[in-house]
Amino acid sequence: MFVALLFSTFAIILLELSVDLLSGKIFYGSRKLLTFATFWFYVVNPIPGALYLLYLDQLRRRWVRIPRGIGLIAFAPLAGAFILIVTSLFNGFIFSIDSNNVYQRGQGFYLIILADLLGLFMGFIYLVFYRNSFKEKDFSLLLFFPLPVLIGSALQILFYGMEVTGISLALTLVIVYLHMQNTQANKDYLTSLYNRSLCEQYFPSLLGRQKKDRAIGGILMDINGFKIINDSFGHELGDKSLRYFSRLLLDSFGSSWFIARYGGDEFILFKEGVTNGDLERDIVHFNEQLERFNSRGTLPFPLSVSYGCSLYEGSDSVDGDAFVKSLDTLMYEQKRLYHASHDRRK
Repeated sequence: MFVALLFSTFAIILLELSVDLLSGKIFYGSRKLLTFATFWFYVVNPIPGALYLLYLDQLRRRWVRIPRGIGLIAFAPLAGAFILIVTSLFNGFIFSIDSNNVYQRGQGFYLIILADLLGLFMGFIYLVFYRNSFKEKDFSLLLFFPLPVLIGSALQILFYGMEVTGISLALTLVIVYLHMQNTQANKDYLTSLYNRSLCEQYFPSLLGRQKKDRAIGGILMDINGFKIINDSFGHELGDKSLRYFSRLLLDSFGSSWFIARYGGDEFILFKEGVTNGDLERDIVHFNEQLERFNSRGTLPFPLSVSYGCSLYEGSDSVDGDAFVKSLDTLMYEQKRLYHASHDRRK
């Protein structure tokens, strides 16, 4: 999605520059060139707003395929804008080229600005609605995403002839790039969950700042029969199941939990200030979500997990490594029972 944003921004900058250079210049074919550049400048303008919404959805779903409905919502303003721009070639409603080959805004110019902003507005609503699916730092940065475009649009409306669309979009791309750099190093490439490397930094720091009256909840999960899934259905579907499972973890436990892919088909979760009741409720909720997911038949096989969960209350006799090992022991005891009841091996 970042590549699409990059290309659309580059196209807008190039077309905006072409309109500025060609407007008022008269030579053979100049009118056709200016009309062509202006037409495509307006067509491409709303695309970054639509891509913003799709980028947010892609981040929330952790690169699972974007639903068709979201795509239709994102590109609906573009379809409406395109119809208006095409008709403008005949009636000058959006733009026109006068006898001196000078570009002029039409009365409907503001509708294209509205289409530009509509995608950003839908992205903003989406981000706020699903804010629990984003980490606080990511949420703040992504919320700032539309600001340069909003400022640029306001300046263009207030000051006729000022062309700042390309610059504002370039600033927006810098924000996206910073977000990617900020998150990519700590994320698992397949699931976009946190990776083991960050987990091994995070958990000791969590222990270091732990208060005596605030226990840390820990859960270690492993997908049952994952080797059989890979062998029977192929690694591509196995990878897809990992992405769906990661999405389930995020939707079920929310952003208050630290969630990482610990290795292969193992996942580890931590949260500070948890009681046994909290831990039990969150796991019950996850199991309900997992059951609901399986009932939809999204994958040609049901997903099931074995897990170990416990509270770390800051005992001198148990350090962080021993706590994780205890989760591992509990998880494999549950896995042993699973294999015994299903008569199959991982």
